[in-house]
Amino acid sequence: EAGIAAVIEEIVAGWTLDILGLPSTASVGFVTGAQMANVTCLAAARHHVLATHGWDVAGRGLNGAPAIRVVAGDETHVTLLAALRLLGMGAPTLVASDDQGRLDPAALADALAGGGGPLIVCAQAGNVNTGAIDPLDAIADLCGAPDAWLHVDGAFGLWAAASPTHRHLTAGAERADSWATDGHKWLNVPYDSGIAVVAHPDSHRAAMALTAAYLTADDTSRNGSDWAPEASRRARAIALWAAYRSLGRNGIAELVAAEPEL
Repeated sequence: EAGIAAVIEEIVAGWTLDILGLPSTASVGFVTGAQMANVTCLAAARHHVLATHGWDVAGRGLNGAPAIRVVAGDETHVTLLAALRLLGMGAPTLVASDDQGRLDPAALADALAGGGGPLIVCAQAGNVNTGAIDPLDAIADLCGAPDAWLHVDGAFGLWAAASPTHRHLTAGAERADSWATDGHKWLNVPYDSGIAVVAHPDSHRAAMALTAAYLTADDTSRNGSDWAPEASRRARAIALWAAYRSLGRNGIAELVAAEPEL
């Protein structure tokens, strides 16, 4: 059964990247929800940006590490704040958003001016109050340094990329370094269907993977615990596989584009 689950995870990972227009080389972890997707992605980000400064956070921890600047919009979702707290990075610097909750790129540029060192910028695809998506292209333009990481919290809004009529709203999302989303939202699958996507698989795996003498290792097949925080977990990808198979690309696009019934 474990082998079947691994194969399904590989299939669903590939379909997810294709549907959302994300890099085909990205790694995918299946987690409990958007909360843990944010934790997983930001753990990879923490590993990556510190490694650019020669710091091994897995071996040395955070004591004495170069300070990581974390910047987010003032309408960022509370689960992202909780993820940062769990990872020991504390509260981010919050910058102004517009009246729809979209992060203001000019305010972000001001916050980044004159600063240096490891940087994580947290953008949002789908404000929980308005549905608005941050201007991701403009934000990505500000995150080009080697020690900078752009994370997109797209719990529900990232699925706009699956709709040809709404895809323009997520323009620039593919330029990010990580993405958190949740099949429980627009796909209507059960809870426990979060998805963490990372553009840098080495950093993703370094932040998540575990080894022990009693664990079997097989480099020829996928091990889900290499990409998620839990060793013991259900086969989360099966519910997503069923939804993808049932709906197809067009069905997912129609689901996203459908007008809500009031």
